[in-house]
Amino acid sequence: MVVLGHVRNGVIVADDPVKLPEGASVRIELVVDDTTYPQPQLEPRQGGQYAGQIWMAPDFDEWPADLQEYLGMTP
Repeated sequence: MVVLGHVRNGVIVADDPVKLPEGASVRIELVVDDTTYPQPQLEPRQGGQYAGQIWMAPDFDEWPADLQEYLGMTP
């Protein structure tokens, strides 16, 4: 059974009256559409926009010997 409703004053209220037994378990699922929570429009990313601002260690691509051994790689 699907019961539709809305939130009024912080309480979920069914659109149509429904009788349920006391203590019945229910599942409430929030229906989200683009008008409820519009997504912000982000500026497109530009390649190289952080050039000169990021530093990587010279050994960035090297695996530590103990990790290679643990993963079954040949050091």
